[in-house]
Amino acid sequence: MRPLFVAGCQRSGTTAFADYLNQHQQILLCRERYRHMPRKITPSFFAFERILQHDEEVTERRREYHVKLLKKKDPAKLKWIGDKAPRYVRLMKVLLKNNPGARFIVLHRPVEEIAESFEARARDPQDHWPSQNGFELGVRNWNRALRLTREFLEDAPNREVLIVDYHDFFRGNEACISLISGFLELEFDETVREAWKRISLRFKRKRRPKEPLSEEQRSFVEANKDLAAEKWILDLLGRQYDEFGKSFAGQSDRPADRQRAG
Repeated sequence: MRPLFVAGCQRSGTTAFADYLNQHQQILLCRERYRHMPRKITPSFFAFERILQHDEEVTERRREYHVKLLKKKDPAKLKWIGDKAPRYVRLMKVLLKNNPGARFIVLHRPVEEIAESFEARARDPQDHWPSQNGFELGVRNWNRALRLTREFLEDAPNREVLIVDYHDFFRGNEACISLISGFLELEFDETVREAWKRISLRFKRKRRPKEPLSEEQRSFVEANKDLAAEKWILDLLGRQYDEFGKSFAGQSDRPADRQRAG
């Protein structure tokens, strides 16, 4: 088994994405199991008995989730095992040092949608999201996630990181299957694909409508987003489709190019 970590800016879809990957019998991704102690994570943390250890780092609700998850997994079949947590994007160097051979998947979502999601949760009185975590924080966190991902890769280009675009995946993940399959060196058979389709239907039904940002808020987003970091990430995404994914019918049909063109 090799370590696998899923990360990205908050509100970029890391939880849902991990649920998709967990449909594969050779992948086990915990749900923020060690987010409070990321600098201590080593491969030993992913022994089943350690994952289920109920201590001060695990709420009862999170433990119940992992009990159900591990019941579906056969350790002898696993090729990738790890954890998902948005904040891991800030700690990839430490995680790689402590987990040799680790790979990372980083979710990328447009900053406008990140800002809208932050703002929607901050406005919702029924949500535990602190009210000060509005759209401005969303922009800052988005910028940081992109910059740290770029710095991590520029420091050592051979580090294995896959960027997955939010829209490419959640609006039609067929285009991403070959990308993820190539990166993880796994086959995603019809059983997994059908499971993904069922999750996608549930995902669409549960999506909550969000109020668009005001003109003033949108102006703030445009003025403060890191365009250079975004361009670097999108360029990398395009190259990754060439490296890990199959060729598309034409340049304009490729997900990364559609986003740059839009």
